[in-house]
Amino acid sequence: MGFLEEAEKIRIQVGEALGKLGYYVEVRVEEPPIPELGDIATPVAFDLAKELRRKPSEIAEEIIREIDVSKLEVVHHVSNVNGFINFHMDPVKYPVAIINEVLSKRGDYGKIPIVRKRILIEHTNSNPNKALHIGTLRNAVIGDSLARFLKFLGHEVLVVNYIDDSGSQVADNTVAHYFMKVPTKPPEGLKFDEYSGKVYAEYNEKISRDEELKRLKSEVIRKIEEGGNEIAEFARRLSEEVVKCQLETAWDFGIFYDLLNWETDVIRSGIFQWAMKELEKRGEVYVEEEGVNKGCLMIKLRDVEEFKNLKAPDEVLIRSDGTATYVGKDIAYASWKLGLTPRKFKVKEWIQQPNGKTILTTHEYGEDYEFPGADIAITVVDKRQEYPQMVVKHALKKIGMPPSKEYHPYLYEVVALSGETASEMTSLEELKSRKVVHMSGRRGLVFNANDLLKTVFQKVYEETKKRHPEESEEWIRKVSMCLSTASVRYSLIKTDRNNLIVFDVKDAVRLEGDTGPYLQYTYARACRIIEKAGVDVDSVNEVSFETPEEQDLVKQIGKFSWVLNTASKTLAMNTIAVYMRHLADSFNSFYEKCPVITDGIRRDRFALVKSFLITMGNAFDIIGIEKLSII
Repeated sequence: MGFLEEAEKIRIQVGEALGKLGYYVEVRVEEPPIPELGDIATPVAFDLAKELRRKPSEIAEEIIREIDVSKLEVVHHVSNVNGFINFHMDPVKYPVAIINEVLSKRGDYGKIPIVRKRILIEHTNSNPNKALHIGTLRNAVIGDSLARFLKFLGHEVLVVNYIDDSGSQVADNTVAHYFMKVPTKPPEGLKFDEYSGKVYAEYNEKISRDEELKRLKSEVIRKIEEGGNEIAEFARRLSEEVVKCQLETAWDFGIFYDLLNWETDVIRSGIFQWAMKELEKRGEVYVEEEGVNKGCLMIKLRDVEEFKNLKAPDEVLIRSDGTATYVGKDIAYASWKLGLTPRKFKVKEWIQQPNGKTILTTHEYGEDYEFPGADIAITVVDKRQEYPQMVVKHALKKIGMPPSKEYHPYLYEVVALSGETASEMTSLEELKSRKVVHMSGRRGLVFNANDLLKTVFQKVYEETKKRHPEESEEWIRKVSMCLSTASVRYSLIKTDRNNLIVFDVKDAVRLEGDTGPYLQYTYARACRIIEKAGVDVDSVNEVSFETPEEQDLVKQIGKFSWVLNTASKTLAMNTIAVYMRHLADSFNSFYEKCPVITDGIRRDRFALVKSFLITMGNAFDIIGIEKLSII
């Protein structure tokens, strides 16, 4: 009986009224820009005005006369505002309906009708030679929130992390450790992934300046792709140690996976060879006979509309030395995701995660993995990979991807830091005066997720200890970690994915404003009311909500399914984050003006508080913010 359901009933009733009048046009319903205009509106009169050559306000009046309001149980009246047909909810019936729906559905409140699909989400995908950085963390937070959201709606979701262990960066580290005898044990106090990143930064440059080392590196890449040799096994062990550390970082932020797919296994499984042969059978690839790409296997793109304006559109899939490119491997991997290839991965159980679920990993000595393929494959990838992803989508169509399946590159912008935060993390005083600091591997400006969390945690810890000096050290650290991860997660999800994020620690950890801790503080505030009341309410028969704050909070709660329905169409997770901020603001206004506990318990207001907790709690589960009853 929420906003979404009422909007649909209104759409149907308006459609029936139009039918009586002999008008046939799609009925759109929307939320009016200001509450005074009504709760739900339709601009259908404007859509008809041009065709009928009449004023929208006249048409609106005509339509209103044909609407049977008695069929709209919680609508009080309908008005015409300059041609917009506005529906006003009953101030008693609507709150009762909303509250009872929330209290009865609880953890399922907000779910919408869907056609259940099998959805694969690939995210994180950091190279296995360094720690996760803040840019990769945005990727992981977006992917994890998407997975949580789609699971909440009822879809079957498989979360995978693609490990690029056959690329250039892993080869650099293998050359450094295996041939140049750089120690594999990290110095005291340094995690293996952080140490690996330092080794890469130092030895990548040395290798690139030495012709013999460059030749050796090419041989290492070939050996890694072939497998079944000492170098390949050594490289895999290095990569696995890095990935274990990366997973620990992800777990700190409540991010978990179902399956790790290693790039070497894509190649050795035969999936890559199958994909290349399929493209060859269809005449979509050729071997270049001249120029810089002589001897390379190329995919034909020059005659394809979306690539025709490029100077050299055809893309290399296999280099002249026989090694596969990123795009070539990704075409093969995407084919597996959608179930296009008869080839299978072998998998085995690897590590038990803190959520109790054991993560699977592809492995040459595992068992066949029976995966029928996804209906929708979502790949979370930064905007700089837009062109390669276009090539992958084109190749999938040529291989034979059916119209019923969808390959969806989910693009996002990069993350930078404010000058003050960058200075704090790096101890470089000269950065403090800059508004925005971008990462740069060449200049050594890489902002690791571990370092970011430590920086945030320290600020939150100091504030939490100040506010709760009576609490134990264990409690303070636990709450501080929950607040810290929430501040980072919310900061990375609240901004439109197409916009650059400039992360600032001071802004992220505030207990007021558009932050994760503000949402958690609001939730804890509501928990204290429930605790003090010492009663429970499972339903209401009537309410007496006379203040605008009460009515506004009811309406915000009622909009949850409307927001989730919008997000299900756009997959824009910031839509949910924006809603959470509005919901929290609405509750805090209610809290200031509408006491629940005075001489007794206002049961209707108590039920409203409980409904808020359920709604915000469900939103927290989707965005990945932990619920705290005391802050």
